[in-house]
This record gives sequence, structure tokens and C-alpha cells, in this order.
Amino acid sequence: MACAWPLQAAPAIPSAAEIVDLKEVGDPQISRDGGVIAYAVETPQPGGAPNRRRIWRVASDGGSAPEELPAPEAAADTMPRWSPDGTQLTFLSTRALSGQEDAKPASLARTQVWKTTRDGSTRQPLTASAGEVTSFAWSADGTRLAYLAIDPQSPERKARIERKDDAIEVGRDAQFTRLWVVDAAGGNARVLTPPGLQVQDLAWAPDGRSFALRVSDEVGLGHMWYRSRVVLVSADDGSLLRTVTERASAASLQWSPDGARLLYGQLGPYGHTGTRMVYTLADDSRVVLGSQWPGTMRTFQWRDDTTLVGIGLLGVRPRLLEVDAADGEARELAELQGPFRGFSLAQDGRIALVHGRADTPPEVGVFSGGSVRWLTDTNPQVRDWTLGQVRDLTWRSSLDGREIHGVLVLPPRWRPGTRLPTLVQVHGGPADAWSSGWLGSWHDWAQSLAMRGYAVLLPNPRGSYGQGNAFTELARDDWGNGPFQDVLDGLDSIEAEGIADPARVAIGGWSYGGYLSAWAVGHSDRFRTAIVGAAVIDVGVMALTTDIPYEYLPGYFGSVLERRDAYDRNSPIRYAHDVEVPVLVLHGEDDKRVPISQGEQFYRALKFNETPVEMVRYPRGPHWFGAREQERDVLERVLGWLDTHL
Repeated sequence: MACAWPLQAAPAIPSAAEIVDLKEVGDPQISRDGGVIAYAVETPQPGGAPNRRRIWRVASDGGSAPEELPAPEAAADTMPRWSPDGTQLTFLSTRALSGQEDAKPASLARTQVWKTTRDGSTRQPLTASAGEVTSFAWSADGTRLAYLAIDPQSPERKARIERKDDAIEVGRDAQFTRLWVVDAAGGNARVLTPPGLQVQDLAWAPDGRSFALRVSDEVGLGHMWYRSRVVLVSADDGSLLRTVTERASAASLQWSPDGARLLYGQLGPYGHTGTRMVYTLADDSRVVLGSQWPGTMRTFQWRDDTTLVGIGLLGVRPRLLEVDAADGEARELAELQGPFRGFSLAQDGRIALVHGRADTPPEVGVFSGGSVRWLTDTNPQVRDWTLGQVRDLTWRSSLDGREIHGVLVLPPRWRPGTRLPTLVQVHGGPADAWSSGWLGSWHDWAQSLAMRGYAVLLPNPRGSYGQGNAFTELARDDWGNGPFQDVLDGLDSIEAEGIADPARVAIGGWSYGGYLSAWAVGHSDRFRTAIVGAAVIDVGVMALTTDIPYEYLPGYFGSVLERRDAYDRNSPIRYAHDVEVPVLVLHGEDDKRVPISQGEQFYRALKFNETPVEMVRYPRGPHWFGAREQERDVLERVLGWLDTHL
């Protein structure tokens, strides 16, 4: 492969293993007084071991080095949350309840709520749940703890499974998650929600008398994302007080500090967009947040009784926003970079956040006085890497003149006039988006490739987030032609600028990114090769076999029974006979979102077509990988495939 810096020394280039071994930082939680930030760190482990999950703390003034909360080696600690008075840090943990690290009473679940003192010196459990605890919240006065726990299997069911008498009645054998309350001082927990009702999220009203819950009548991601509702229930007996919405989105619920208003998410008309709403209990009124802001709203928290702080995406840049709860008007506080991994607010207005920058993976910082002060350096080895240049791009669609946004990553020492082998990497979704910032992981290939002399174009075509709901909804009934033309227009722009070598261009991606890559090589001769990861290949079959069978694909294409022509028209399998370039198919065998039969269809169709194709199957692999060795293998194969074919 021709190098972009032929007369200069080669830069330090990390291996795929070094990229995959980067630690992931997230979930920053600042104490009420703003003095300490707790956050989560996940470290990949070799040899098939599960990732190491720990909680760290750092002083928000940067006066001391970050410290890890001690934990037994086999334990996983997640979800740090401060008690209302800020004296205790609570979290979810799989550590043993008894004095023996490897012991756990047989009747109790592995994951419980624990607490520790602010300095981390003592640790003790707060719950003794028979079902796995998935989430929790304090009452405002700190006297009670609410938690969500999955109903354990009955002894009869366990016995049946042990003797392999394990037939599953679809839709009937589910284990539901229910709401429990326990006194913080100890005692028996009581359950507030009935069997057969799935509780997805909870928010305890500040007066302690009620809960806002997001609930559904069945378990599973389809109901979590598309068929849930928001209700208010009594904290005494769980009785229904009122229904806020029958069509909730998967956004977190939050009460204003005075308990007068509730923040929730309303699902869009077609299921692939959502709107953040503020509901006022006194007059049953609702306010849409940021309806005039031109980007996509993502997440919010209350700063005080009348104001929220949140994150939105405008083009390819996350923005820190302030929103008036009375009229929904949004004001930008700062432009950030991505990816964004959460934020929280102190009483004095300081904001703890985790987000990436172009030169480093996401780290913990504090936003105050208009700027961010960085507090952690979790992956210091990145400073030794000679990283690619990250640029924000815009271009006009040749279809309708719309402005399209994207990111371009170039080799670190690239100079104008040098044409480069180029990958177009398409994001998932299609309702997702690339953001400008850190782009190095097993599924974000840009930095790994740029450091090896490639250009990588990351487009946000129609259907993406970043330009409001109307732009996102442009992918309705059109996953292929419209978005693909937006991508081609972006490729045209960097070819015209003398960056991309037209003779050495590839396309690839994961999920919808794999879909559009399969579509591309069936509709264009612009690409030398394609990498098709976990891709939807036959949209109609996918609609009937995915674990999100309701509004996801029907929201784009209508009834799969009545509009099969639309599903077929948008399916890459229908154009497989036109694919002539080599294709690499990657797919997890345990993918419930996009079943592996989708990848198999494309692989076998290309085999019938005598098109050069290779397929790699990953045993146990879900839609989104989490095992280090499989992630490393994906990235190594992507790099090797492109080196071979470009």
C-alpha cells in the first residue's frame, strides 16, 4: 500500500489489540456539593474473561488523583449514585453478601445494591433481593430505597430446566422486572407492582408519595423501545394515580426538584424518533423541549425547578444546552466533541461529564464558567500514538439540495495533493449519527485506518440524527436510494478535493452500516470492495425474525404483510446478482437483532453469483460485541481486508 508520508519516518501505529484494550469511561455522577465525581470504568480482559467493571472517584477540583473503589477481583461494580445528603455512594455490585468472596446465599441474586462511605473505607449491602437488581433510586429524604429486580425463576421452572424439560411458551415464560421498596436502615422489602407488568424505569417524586414509572405489558426490547407507557403510582401500595402517556420513548424519567413537573420521552409517530417533554401535574399541560432547535435532542437533567440542562447533536457536534421548562426554548452553552458518555449536575451548577475528543477517548471533566476542565487520563498510552486528522464536513445532496454533514479522518501527516485509499464507513441505525471526536474502537475504524495511510469518510445521510426529527424521518420507505445518494455526494466532494483516490475506494459498516454497504455494491461500481457487518439483507424477513418486531421496520415501511413490495424494494438481497466486487461478511451467531440468517443469505447469494466473498461467524456473538477477542478479530480482519483489496 502506498504510504501518505513516503519521505518521513513512520508514525507510532497501535495494533488492533491495543485499540480494543482501551478502557471505557462513563456514567459520571457528581456529589450534591460538587466535591467528588464517581464514574464507571470498564476494562477488556483477555482469555475469554468478562470485562472488568469498577467504580472510580476523583475530586472535581483536580486536587487529587483518581482512586478506584476496592472490590473483590471477580466482582463487577456499576451504576454509581450518591445518597441525597452526599455522605454515601451507592452502586450495583456482584460482590458476595457474606464474608466469603466466592459465596452467595442460594436464595439471593448475584447483583444487589451496595453502599460505601464517601471515602470508600467501608462497604455493605443495602438489598437482599431474590431477583437480579437492575436499577435503583433513593427517596429524597434518604430514608428509603426503591429498586427494580427481575422476578427469579420458580423452583419448579429451575427443576424443569435442570432435567432438560425446558420448552418455552413464547410470550408466556417471561421473567418480569418489578418495583420494590426497602427502608435504608434495613428490614424486609415490599413489592409495589403486580406480576405480569414490566417496569422499565422509575423516578421517585421528591415528596416521597408517588413514583413515575415507564411500564409495558411484555418484556423484551421491542416493548421497551416501542410499546411502553408512563404512569404515576402510589408509593404506599402501587395503585395507579394517572397515565402520563401511552406512547413513551426509551428516555429516562426525572422529576423537577419541587415535584411539580416530570421530564419524559414521547415516541415519534413512526417509532424511530422521540421528543423530550415536560409534563406539569397541576394543569395536565405538556411542553415540547427544543422544538425550534435545529438539531436532535438526546438527554436532559433538571438544574432547578424551571430549567433543564442537556445534550443535543447538531450536525456532527454534541452541544451542551440549557432549556426553559416553561416554553421549551433551548440555548447553547458549549460545543463539545463525541462520543458522549453521560453527565450530572451539582447543586452549585457545576456539570460533570464524560466525552471524547479527537485526540483521546472519553474522559471525565467538569464544565464550569464556559469551559471544561479535564480530570482523568484513563488511557495515557494514546498520547504516544500519531493520530489522524479529524475534520468536520458538509456538502449538498444532489437529490434536493439538503445540507449533509459528516466527518473526515485523514492520515496524521497527509498533505494536499496526495490521493489516498479511502473507506466510506456508514453508521448504524439508520437513526444514529457520527459525531466529531474520538473514532477508535472495534466498530469505529477511522483512526486505525487513518494511522495506516487511509482516508475515512463518515457520512450522516438522510435518516440520521443531528438535523431534527424531520431529517431523521426522511429514511421512511427509503433506506437505500436516498441515503446512498447522500453518501455518494460526500464521496464526490472528497474526490473533487483531491483526497480520495477513485480507483481505491471501499465501503463498510455495522448493522445499518452493513446494510448500506451491501446496497452500495449492488447499485454502483464506485467501490472496490465492501465490508458487511451484522447487516440487514432481506428487510421483510428481518421484520418477522428480529427481537424488535413492532414499530422498528414497520415504522419505516408499513405493514410487512400488506406492503411486502416496499420491503423487497429496499432489500439488498434483491440486487445481489449485480454485485461483482469482493465482499467480507461478518456476523455474530447469537445476534437477536439482525439474525445471522441475514448474513448467510448474502454470503450464499454471492456464492451462487460466483462473486468473491468470505464470511466470518462469531460463536456467542450478539449484535453488538462485548468479548475482547472477537472485537480484536473484527478489527484485524477489517484492516487486513482493506490492505488486501485497496
